[in-house]
Amino acid sequence: MSAFLTQLLEDLKAFSSELLAPGLQTGQALVGNTASTVAGTSALFQAIDWLTNLVPDLLQEWQQENSGLAAGHYHSPVPKQGQFSRRPRDYQQDSARRLYPVRWQRPLIREAGHLPPLRWLLHLLELQDMQLQQVITQMSKYIDESLQHQSSQSDYAQHDRSTLLAMRTRLYNAQAKLNHARLSLFRGAQTRLLPTPTPPMPFPRTRQWQRLRQYARYLQQPNEGLPSFLYRVLHETVEVADTPYLYQRWCGVHLLQGLADLGWLCEDDPLGALFLGGHIVLRKRSLQMSLWVEPRFVRHEAHQSGFQCREVLETHPDYMFVTPGPHGVDAFIIDPTLTADIEIRRSKGRYLDTLETFASIAGVPVTRTPLRAWSAAPIHRPHCELDDPNGYTGTIPMHPLDWSSTPLLAWLQDMDNHACAWGQLSVV
Repeated sequence: MSAFLTQLLEDLKAFSSELLAPGLQTGQALVGNTASTVAGTSALFQAIDWLTNLVPDLLQEWQQENSGLAAGHYHSPVPKQGQFSRRPRDYQQDSARRLYPVRWQRPLIREAGHLPPLRWLLHLLELQDMQLQQVITQMSKYIDESLQHQSSQSDYAQHDRSTLLAMRTRLYNAQAKLNHARLSLFRGAQTRLLPTPTPPMPFPRTRQWQRLRQYARYLQQPNEGLPSFLYRVLHETVEVADTPYLYQRWCGVHLLQGLADLGWLCEDDPLGALFLGGHIVLRKRSLQMSLWVEPRFVRHEAHQSGFQCREVLETHPDYMFVTPGPHGVDAFIIDPTLTADIEIRRSKGRYLDTLETFASIAGVPVTRTPLRAWSAAPIHRPHCELDDPNGYTGTIPMHPLDWSSTPLLAWLQDMDNHACAWGQLSVV
Protein backbone atom coordinates (compact mmCIF):
# COMPACT_ATOMS: atom_id res chain seq x y z
CA MET A 1 0.00 0.00 0.00
CA SER A 2 1.40 3.38 -1.00
CA ALA A 3 2.26 6.06 1.56
CA PHE A 4 -0.31 8.34 -0.13
CA LEU A 5 -3.14 5.87 0.40
CA THR A 6 -1.98 4.97 3.91
CA GLN A 7 -2.14 8.63 4.92
CA LEU A 8 -5.63 8.97 3.42
CA LEU A 9 -6.81 5.99 5.43
CA GLU A 10 -5.28 7.23 8.67
CA ASP A 11 -6.75 10.75 8.32
CA LEU A 12 -10.20 9.45 7.42
CA LYS A 13 -10.14 6.90 10.23
CA ALA A 14 -9.30 9.70 12.69
CA PHE A 15 -12.53 11.47 11.62
CA SER A 16 -14.69 8.34 11.26
CA SER A 17 -13.83 4.82 10.12
CA GLU A 18 -17.19 4.69 8.29
CA LEU A 19 -15.67 6.90 5.58
CA LEU A 20 -13.46 3.96 4.61
CA ALA A 21 -16.43 1.78 3.66
CA PRO A 22 -17.83 1.61 0.12
CA GLY A 23 -20.60 4.12 -0.36
CA LEU A 24 -22.52 4.55 -3.60
CA GLN A 25 -19.45 3.74 -5.66
CA THR A 26 -18.05 0.36 -6.61
CA GLY A 27 -15.26 -0.83 -4.38
CA GLN A 28 -11.81 -1.95 -5.38
CA ALA A 29 -9.64 -4.45 -3.58
CA LEU A 30 -6.87 -2.99 -1.44
CA VAL A 31 -4.42 -5.16 0.41
CA GLY A 32 -4.04 -4.27 4.06
CA ASN A 33 -2.03 -5.55 6.99
CA THR A 34 -3.96 -4.21 9.97
CA ALA A 35 -7.51 -4.22 11.20
CA SER A 36 -7.55 -0.44 11.05
CA THR A 37 -8.14 -0.43 7.29
CA VAL A 38 -11.66 -1.76 7.69
CA ALA A 39 -14.62 0.35 8.67
CA GLY A 40 -16.35 -0.56 11.91
CA THR A 41 -19.65 -1.37 10.19
CA SER A 42 -18.02 -3.68 7.65
CA ALA A 43 -16.16 -5.49 10.42
CA LEU A 44 -19.39 -5.83 12.42
CA PHE A 45 -21.19 -7.38 9.44
CA GLN A 46 -18.43 -9.93 9.00
CA ALA A 47 -18.32 -10.67 12.72
CA ILE A 48 -22.06 -11.36 12.66
CA ASP A 49 -21.67 -13.59 9.61
CA TRP A 50 -18.84 -15.53 11.24
CA LEU A 51 -20.57 -15.98 14.60
CA THR A 52 -24.01 -16.90 13.24
CA ASN A 53 -22.47 -19.38 10.77
CA LEU A 54 -20.63 -21.00 13.68
CA VAL A 55 -23.77 -21.46 15.82
CA PRO A 56 -25.02 -24.70 14.16
CA ASP A 57 -21.65 -26.40 14.71
CA LEU A 58 -21.51 -25.16 18.31
CA LEU A 59 -24.99 -26.52 18.96
CA GLN A 60 -24.16 -29.87 17.40
CA GLU A 61 -21.03 -30.27 19.52
CA TRP A 62 -22.90 -29.20 22.65
CA GLN A 63 -25.68 -31.74 22.00
CA GLN A 64 -23.20 -34.56 21.37
CA GLU A 65 -21.31 -33.77 24.55
CA ASN A 66 -24.52 -33.68 26.61
CA SER A 67 -26.32 -36.63 25.05
CA GLY A 68 -26.44 -40.25 26.19
CA LEU A 69 -27.05 -41.89 29.54
CA ALA A 70 -26.36 -40.37 32.93
CA ALA A 71 -24.55 -42.52 35.49
CA GLY A 72 -24.92 -41.56 39.14
CA HIS A 73 -24.29 -42.95 42.62
CA TYR A 74 -27.32 -43.94 44.68
CA HIS A 75 -27.45 -45.55 48.12
CA SER A 76 -29.20 -48.88 48.08
CA PRO A 77 -30.03 -51.33 50.91
CA VAL A 78 -28.11 -54.63 50.87
CA PRO A 79 -29.47 -57.87 52.38
CA LYS A 80 -28.04 -58.71 55.77
CA GLN A 81 -24.94 -60.90 55.48
CA GLY A 82 -25.05 -60.38 51.73
CA GLN A 83 -21.99 -61.20 49.58
CA PHE A 84 -20.17 -58.80 47.27
CA SER A 85 -20.22 -59.67 43.63
CA ARG A 86 -17.12 -61.14 42.11
CA ARG A 87 -17.91 -59.89 38.59
CA PRO A 88 -15.76 -56.94 37.48
CA ARG A 89 -18.63 -55.40 35.58
CA ASP A 90 -20.47 -54.84 38.86
CA TYR A 91 -17.89 -52.26 39.94
CA GLN A 92 -16.81 -48.86 38.66
CA GLN A 93 -14.14 -46.29 39.53
CA ASP A 94 -14.86 -42.74 40.64
CA SER A 95 -12.67 -39.69 40.06
CA ALA A 96 -10.52 -40.63 43.06
CA ARG A 97 -9.90 -44.07 41.54
CA ARG A 98 -12.00 -45.78 44.22
CA LEU A 99 -14.10 -48.80 43.34
CA TYR A 100 -17.82 -48.78 44.01
CA PRO A 101 -20.24 -51.65 43.66
CA VAL A 102 -22.92 -50.74 41.16
CA ARG A 103 -26.15 -52.25 39.94
CA TRP A 104 -27.74 -51.00 36.74
CA GLN A 105 -31.43 -51.04 37.51
CA ARG A 106 -32.58 -48.45 34.98
CA PRO A 107 -30.79 -45.92 32.71
CA LEU A 108 -31.56 -42.25 33.37
CA ILE A 109 -31.82 -40.01 30.32
CA ARG A 110 -30.34 -36.51 30.77
CA GLU A 111 -33.24 -34.10 31.04
CA ALA A 112 -31.19 -30.93 30.56
CA GLY A 113 -27.65 -30.38 29.32
CA HIS A 114 -24.91 -28.17 30.64
CA LEU A 115 -26.47 -24.77 29.87
CA PRO A 116 -23.70 -22.23 30.76
CA PRO A 117 -22.01 -22.57 27.32
CA LEU A 118 -25.27 -21.70 25.56
CA ARG A 119 -25.91 -18.81 27.95
CA TRP A 120 -22.46 -17.39 27.19
CA LEU A 121 -22.98 -17.86 23.45
CA LEU A 122 -26.29 -16.02 23.75
CA HIS A 123 -24.42 -13.19 25.48
CA LEU A 124 -22.04 -12.89 22.50
CA LEU A 125 -25.00 -12.77 20.12
CA GLU A 126 -26.65 -10.07 22.24
CA LEU A 127 -23.46 -7.98 22.11
CA GLN A 128 -23.44 -8.09 18.31
CA ASP A 129 -27.13 -7.20 18.25
CA MET A 130 -26.54 -4.21 20.53
CA GLN A 131 -23.84 -2.87 18.20
CA LEU A 132 -25.99 -3.60 15.14
CA GLN A 133 -28.93 -1.64 16.57
CA GLN A 134 -26.69 1.42 16.91
CA VAL A 135 -25.52 1.02 13.32
CA ILE A 136 -29.09 0.56 12.04
CA THR A 137 -30.21 3.74 13.80
CA GLN A 138 -27.31 5.75 12.42
CA MET A 139 -27.16 4.30 8.92
CA SER A 140 -30.94 4.42 8.40
CA LYS A 141 -30.81 8.15 9.07
CA TYR A 142 -27.97 8.59 6.54
CA ILE A 143 -29.71 6.45 3.93
CA ASP A 144 -33.06 8.25 4.35
CA GLU A 145 -31.37 11.64 3.98
CA SER A 146 -29.50 10.51 0.88
CA LEU A 147 -32.66 9.02 -0.65
CA GLN A 148 -34.32 12.42 -0.35
CA HIS A 149 -31.65 13.80 -2.67
CA GLN A 150 -31.91 10.92 -5.16
CA SER A 151 -35.42 11.71 -6.36
CA SER A 152 -34.31 12.40 -9.92
CA GLN A 153 -35.46 10.08 -12.71
CA SER A 154 -32.04 9.92 -14.36
CA ASP A 155 -30.30 6.55 -14.73
CA TYR A 156 -27.50 7.58 -12.37
CA ALA A 157 -29.92 8.66 -9.66
CA GLN A 158 -31.92 5.44 -9.99
CA HIS A 159 -28.72 3.42 -9.68
CA ASP A 160 -27.83 5.34 -6.52
CA ARG A 161 -31.27 4.64 -5.09
CA SER A 162 -30.85 0.91 -5.75
CA THR A 163 -27.47 0.97 -3.99
CA LEU A 164 -28.92 2.76 -0.98
CA LEU A 165 -31.82 0.31 -0.73
CA ALA A 166 -29.37 -2.59 -0.97
CA MET A 167 -27.37 -1.10 1.93
CA ARG A 168 -30.55 -0.93 3.99
CA THR A 169 -31.39 -4.55 3.09
CA ARG A 170 -27.97 -5.66 4.31
CA LEU A 171 -28.67 -4.11 7.70
CA TYR A 172 -31.90 -6.03 8.12
CA ASN A 173 -30.37 -9.25 6.79
CA ALA A 174 -27.77 -9.06 9.55
CA GLN A 175 -30.58 -8.54 12.07
CA ALA A 176 -32.41 -11.59 10.69
CA LYS A 177 -29.27 -13.74 11.03
CA LEU A 178 -28.92 -12.82 14.70
CA ASN A 179 -32.60 -13.53 15.37
CA HIS A 180 -32.35 -16.94 13.66
CA ALA A 181 -29.21 -17.84 15.66
CA ARG A 182 -30.91 -16.96 18.95
CA LEU A 183 -33.98 -19.00 18.02
CA SER A 184 -31.71 -21.96 17.25
CA LEU A 185 -30.20 -21.70 20.73
CA PHE A 186 -33.62 -21.68 22.40
CA ARG A 187 -34.73 -24.71 20.41
CA GLY A 188 -31.49 -26.57 21.12
CA ALA A 189 -31.62 -25.90 24.86
CA GLN A 190 -35.36 -26.71 25.06
CA THR A 191 -35.57 -24.39 28.02
CA ARG A 192 -35.43 -20.71 28.82
CA LEU A 193 -31.97 -19.15 28.38
CA LEU A 194 -30.63 -16.01 29.99
CA PRO A 195 -27.40 -14.47 28.64
CA THR A 196 -24.41 -14.46 30.97
CA PRO A 197 -21.08 -12.67 30.34
CA THR A 198 -19.10 -15.29 32.29
CA PRO A 199 -17.45 -18.03 30.20
CA PRO A 200 -18.61 -21.52 31.21
CA MET A 201 -16.57 -23.59 33.65
CA PRO A 202 -15.58 -26.16 32.68
CA PHE A 203 -15.30 -24.89 29.11
CA PRO A 204 -16.28 -27.31 26.31
CA ARG A 205 -13.15 -28.85 24.82
CA THR A 206 -14.59 -29.56 21.39
CA ARG A 207 -13.06 -27.98 18.30
CA GLN A 208 -15.57 -25.23 17.47
CA TRP A 209 -16.06 -24.17 21.08
CA GLN A 210 -12.31 -23.81 21.50
CA ARG A 211 -12.22 -21.78 18.30
CA LEU A 212 -14.92 -19.49 19.65
CA ARG A 213 -13.06 -19.14 22.95
CA GLN A 214 -9.90 -18.09 21.10
CA TYR A 215 -11.54 -15.11 19.42
CA ALA A 216 -14.31 -14.24 21.87
CA ARG A 217 -12.45 -11.30 23.40
CA TYR A 218 -12.54 -9.50 20.04
CA LEU A 219 -16.31 -9.89 19.96
CA GLN A 220 -16.63 -8.69 23.56
CA GLN A 221 -14.25 -5.73 23.10
CA PRO A 222 -14.69 -4.52 19.51
CA ASN A 223 -12.55 -1.43 20.12
CA GLU A 224 -9.50 -3.70 20.13
CA GLY A 225 -10.25 -4.60 16.53
CA LEU A 226 -11.61 -7.87 15.22
CA PRO A 227 -9.08 -10.61 14.45
CA SER A 228 -7.73 -10.91 10.95
CA PHE A 229 -9.62 -14.07 10.06
CA LEU A 230 -12.95 -12.24 10.31
CA TYR A 231 -12.29 -10.07 7.31
CA ARG A 232 -9.29 -11.71 5.64
CA VAL A 233 -6.85 -8.85 5.98
CA LEU A 234 -3.61 -10.79 6.24
CA HIS A 235 -3.76 -13.06 3.23
CA GLU A 236 -6.58 -11.78 1.09
CA THR A 237 -8.18 -8.39 0.51
CA VAL A 238 -10.56 -5.92 2.04
CA GLU A 239 -13.08 -3.92 0.04
CA VAL A 240 -12.91 -0.20 0.63
CA ALA A 241 -14.02 2.69 -1.54
CA ASP A 242 -11.99 3.50 -4.65
CA THR A 243 -9.00 5.74 -4.04
CA PRO A 244 -10.54 8.75 -5.88
CA TYR A 245 -13.56 8.63 -3.58
CA LEU A 246 -11.34 8.27 -0.53
CA TYR A 247 -9.51 11.39 -1.65
CA GLN A 248 -12.81 13.17 -2.26
CA ARG A 249 -13.97 12.35 1.29
CA TRP A 250 -10.57 13.37 2.66
CA CYS A 251 -10.99 16.78 0.99
CA GLY A 252 -14.50 17.04 2.44
CA VAL A 253 -13.20 16.40 5.97
CA HIS A 254 -10.63 19.19 5.58
CA LEU A 255 -13.27 21.53 4.15
CA LEU A 256 -15.38 21.09 7.28
CA GLN A 257 -12.37 21.46 9.56
CA GLY A 258 -11.33 24.66 7.77
CA LEU A 259 -14.85 26.08 8.03
CA ALA A 260 -14.89 25.22 11.74
CA ASP A 261 -11.70 27.26 12.14
CA LEU A 262 -13.57 30.19 10.56
CA GLY A 263 -16.51 29.79 12.94
CA TRP A 264 -18.90 27.79 10.76
CA LEU A 265 -20.46 24.87 12.63
CA CYS A 266 -22.52 21.99 11.26
CA GLU A 267 -26.16 22.04 12.28
CA ASP A 268 -26.32 18.23 12.23
CA ASP A 269 -24.01 15.22 11.91
CA PRO A 270 -22.13 15.68 8.59
CA LEU A 271 -20.93 12.07 8.35
CA GLY A 272 -23.95 10.82 6.39
CA ALA A 273 -23.55 13.48 3.69
CA LEU A 274 -19.79 12.87 3.37
CA PHE A 275 -20.43 9.13 3.19
CA LEU A 276 -23.45 8.95 0.86
CA GLY A 277 -23.87 12.48 -0.46
CA GLY A 278 -26.40 15.00 0.75
CA HIS A 279 -26.92 18.39 2.35
CA ILE A 280 -24.98 19.95 5.26
CA VAL A 281 -26.28 23.13 6.89
CA LEU A 282 -23.56 25.39 8.32
CA ARG A 283 -24.20 28.26 10.72
CA LYS A 284 -22.12 31.18 11.94
CA ARG A 285 -23.99 33.31 14.45
CA SER A 286 -27.19 34.34 12.61
CA LEU A 287 -25.82 33.41 9.18
CA GLN A 288 -26.48 30.21 7.25
CA MET A 289 -24.64 28.51 4.41
CA SER A 290 -25.28 25.16 2.68
CA LEU A 291 -22.78 22.55 1.56
CA TRP A 292 -24.10 20.10 -1.03
CA VAL A 293 -22.07 16.89 -1.34
CA GLU A 294 -22.30 15.27 -4.77
CA PRO A 295 -25.51 17.06 -5.77
CA ARG A 296 -26.98 15.71 -9.00
CA PHE A 297 -28.38 18.31 -11.39
CA VAL A 298 -30.58 17.03 -14.21
CA ARG A 299 -31.84 19.19 -17.05
CA HIS A 300 -35.44 20.43 -16.65
CA GLU A 301 -35.52 19.27 -13.01
CA ALA A 302 -35.50 21.73 -10.11
CA HIS A 303 -32.91 21.28 -7.37
CA GLN A 304 -33.30 22.25 -3.73
CA SER A 305 -30.12 24.32 -3.83
CA GLY A 306 -31.76 26.91 -6.08
CA PHE A 307 -29.50 26.08 -9.01
CA GLN A 308 -30.32 23.97 -12.03
CA CYS A 309 -28.59 22.33 -14.96
CA ARG A 310 -28.34 24.06 -18.33
CA GLU A 311 -27.04 23.04 -21.78
CA VAL A 312 -26.16 19.49 -20.65
CA LEU A 313 -28.34 16.57 -19.59
CA GLU A 314 -26.73 16.07 -16.19
CA THR A 315 -23.86 17.35 -14.06
CA HIS A 316 -22.73 16.68 -10.50
CA PRO A 317 -19.89 18.57 -8.78
CA ASP A 318 -18.38 17.00 -5.67
CA TYR A 319 -18.81 19.96 -3.28
CA MET A 320 -20.96 23.02 -3.84
CA PHE A 321 -21.36 25.79 -1.26
CA VAL A 322 -24.48 27.91 -1.55
CA THR A 323 -24.14 31.26 0.23
CA PRO A 324 -26.14 34.49 0.47
CA GLY A 325 -25.48 36.79 -2.48
CA PRO A 326 -26.42 40.26 -3.69
CA HIS A 327 -29.35 38.96 -5.77
CA GLY A 328 -30.35 35.77 -3.97
CA VAL A 329 -27.83 32.95 -3.66
CA ASP A 330 -24.34 32.35 -5.01
CA ALA A 331 -22.36 29.14 -5.43
CA PHE A 332 -18.73 28.20 -4.81
CA ILE A 333 -17.66 24.80 -6.19
CA ILE A 334 -14.72 22.56 -5.30
CA ASP A 335 -14.24 19.41 -7.35
CA PRO A 336 -11.33 17.20 -6.19
CA THR A 337 -9.24 15.22 -8.65
CA LEU A 338 -6.38 12.80 -8.04
CA THR A 339 -4.44 13.91 -11.10
CA ALA A 340 -2.09 16.87 -11.34
CA ASP A 341 -2.74 17.20 -15.07
CA ILE A 342 -3.38 20.88 -15.70
CA GLU A 343 -5.98 20.32 -18.42
CA ILE A 344 -8.08 18.07 -16.20
CA ARG A 345 -7.83 20.56 -13.35
CA ARG A 346 -8.92 23.40 -15.62
CA SER A 347 -11.85 21.33 -16.88
CA LYS A 348 -13.50 21.78 -13.46
CA GLY A 349 -14.39 25.29 -14.61
CA ARG A 350 -17.14 23.73 -16.73
CA TYR A 351 -19.57 24.14 -13.85
CA LEU A 352 -19.56 27.86 -14.53
CA ASP A 353 -21.26 27.03 -17.84
CA THR A 354 -23.43 24.08 -16.82
CA LEU A 355 -25.13 25.48 -13.68
CA GLU A 356 -27.33 28.53 -13.26
CA THR A 357 -29.79 30.18 -10.91
CA PHE A 358 -32.41 32.84 -11.53
CA ALA A 359 -32.34 36.35 -10.09
CA SER A 360 -33.90 39.75 -10.67
CA ILE A 361 -31.60 42.68 -11.29
CA ALA A 362 -33.14 46.14 -11.76
CA GLY A 363 -36.47 44.40 -12.19
CA VAL A 364 -35.17 42.28 -15.06
CA PRO A 365 -35.13 38.45 -14.73
CA VAL A 366 -31.62 37.15 -15.39
CA THR A 367 -29.61 33.96 -14.89
CA ARG A 368 -26.50 33.81 -12.75
CA THR A 369 -23.78 31.14 -12.74
CA PRO A 370 -21.56 30.06 -9.82
CA LEU A 371 -18.89 32.53 -8.73
CA ARG A 372 -16.10 29.95 -8.37
CA ALA A 373 -15.46 26.49 -9.82
CA TRP A 374 -12.11 25.24 -8.58
CA SER A 375 -10.38 21.90 -8.42
CA ALA A 376 -8.56 20.41 -5.44
CA ALA A 377 -5.57 18.27 -6.37
CA PRO A 378 -2.58 16.62 -4.67
CA ILE A 379 -0.01 19.04 -6.04
CA HIS A 380 3.00 20.39 -4.14
CA ARG A 381 2.34 24.13 -3.96
CA PRO A 382 2.52 26.59 -1.05
CA HIS A 383 -0.35 28.67 -2.46
CA CYS A 384 -3.45 28.27 -4.64
CA GLU A 385 -2.97 28.27 -8.40
CA LEU A 386 -5.09 30.59 -10.56
CA ASP A 387 -6.33 29.64 -14.01
CA ASP A 388 -7.71 33.10 -14.82
CA PRO A 389 -6.89 36.60 -13.49
CA ASN A 390 -10.35 37.05 -11.91
CA GLY A 391 -10.11 33.94 -9.77
CA TYR A 392 -13.16 32.21 -11.23
CA THR A 393 -11.19 28.97 -11.67
CA GLY A 394 -8.05 27.53 -10.16
CA THR A 395 -6.62 24.73 -8.03
CA ILE A 396 -6.30 24.34 -4.28
CA PRO A 397 -3.22 22.24 -3.37
CA MET A 398 -4.36 19.43 -1.06
CA HIS A 399 -1.72 16.73 -0.75
CA PRO A 400 -2.00 14.26 2.15
CA LEU A 401 1.79 13.80 2.35
CA ASP A 402 2.55 17.51 2.01
CA TRP A 403 -0.44 18.96 3.83
CA SER A 404 -0.74 22.64 4.64
CA SER A 405 -4.07 24.20 5.56
CA THR A 406 -2.98 27.72 4.49
CA PRO A 407 -4.08 27.56 0.79
CA LEU A 408 -7.45 26.01 1.64
CA LEU A 409 -8.11 28.47 4.47
CA ALA A 410 -7.34 31.38 2.13
CA TRP A 411 -9.91 30.08 -0.37
CA LEU A 412 -12.48 29.48 2.36
CA GLN A 413 -11.81 32.92 3.85
CA ASP A 414 -12.75 34.54 0.54
CA MET A 415 -16.03 32.61 0.51
CA ASP A 416 -16.57 33.43 4.19
CA ASN A 417 -16.16 37.17 3.52
CA HIS A 418 -18.71 36.97 0.70
CA ALA A 419 -21.24 35.01 2.75
CA CYS A 420 -20.88 37.21 5.83
CA ALA A 421 -21.11 40.48 3.90
CA TRP A 422 -24.24 39.63 1.93
CA GLY A 423 -25.76 37.52 4.70
CA GLN A 424 -25.63 40.38 7.18
CA LEU A 425 -27.18 42.75 4.65
CA SER A 426 -30.03 40.32 3.97
CA VAL A 427 -30.65 39.93 7.73
CA VAL A 428 -30.79 43.68 8.20
